[in-house]
Amino acid sequence: MQHYTAEAEVARTGELTHDQIDLAMDHLADHAPSLSVTSRGHHAARITFAADSIGQAARTAALVVEHALASTVIRVDVMTEAEADLRDGAVDVPELLGVTEAARLLGVSVQRVRQMIAEGKIAAHRIGERSYALTRSEVEAKAAA
Repeated sequence: MQHYTAEAEVARTGELTHDQIDLAMDHLADHAPSLSVTSRGHHAARITFAADSIGQAARTAALVVEHALASTVIRVDVMTEAEADLRDGAVDVPELLGVTEAARLLGVSVQRVRQMIAEGKIAAHRIGERSYALTRSEVEAKAAA
């Protein structure tokens, strides 16, 4: 089973009332939904869900969105969630640590971590005037070395 992201466009045009939007979002709530209006003025919903195949994902998206927006689906675009994230420019953000947590993982003092940062022995990003953020993976690699 794989996660897919689908955008389904329906024939419906015109403004939706707040109640219609709320009802559609309630129907789609389990699918991380977003609603939009296409350049042609049709309503569309983007959803993410698990399916066994891209074909099953396309059929599921069409049925779910058709029910939620109470209109006939006229277009369905489906891709893996990973591909959708790449196209959206999503970037995995590494897990970050503060100096205190880095010191604990390295088995050194907070002052030593600050000294390592100043000496360029470990990378860190300054947050504000006095705080730093370090990537967990780098700190763990340094601790293992």
